[in-house]
Amino acid sequence: MAGVLVLAAATLVVTSGIADAGAALLGVLGWLVALAASLPVLASASRLHAAGKRDTILAVASGTTDEVVRLALVLVVVDGTGSARWAGLGWALAGLVFAVATQLRRFSRPVGRQAAEQLRSHGGYISTHPLHGGLRGITATSFHLGATLLLASDPRWVFATAAAHVVLNVAFARWARRRPVPVEVMGAGVSAALLAAGLLT
Repeated sequence: MAGVLVLAAATLVVTSGIADAGAALLGVLGWLVALAASLPVLASASRLHAAGKRDTILAVASGTTDEVVRLALVLVVVDGTGSARWAGLGWALAGLVFAVATQLRRFSRPVGRQAAEQLRSHGGYISTHPLHGGLRGITATSFHLGATLLLASDPRWVFATAAAHVVLNVAFARWARRRPVPVEVMGAGVSAALLAAGLLT
């Protein structure tokens, strides 16, 4: 995962300049901080035998943690719409790289299975078709970009982004396998709405 992120960072520096690449890297760092902050909850919840309760706890905790960390990122280091845009894209990039790495490792190593559980808590699950994976990537990118732009325009949007994040995480963690189409449609709709709101504010 680290190698892919370094390669992406180098590409951003060459194609977009140091300032934009720096903002994107701060987005990556924000995602990593949010992931680390949610690990204690993952460790505690993994002891629960009730899968439904465990998934719900992880989904709520990770969604809330993500938005609190994103808010801190925006308040401390993001300066302007352009910076927010690149930070949001960096956040989405880190999540997508993690999702791909999880899919490659989850079946053979315990750490991969734990990563898969963490992925589900962040509103993701294993895709078996490249097209579906691509659509999920677009949805996730739209969500993270929209949420970052909204928080950059007004930090009070954190209540809306946190609520949306928690709802989507719970929906994907609990029902995506049994009702994939409605859950995917809901995820795409919420993400598109956040992106539109972020671009218009």
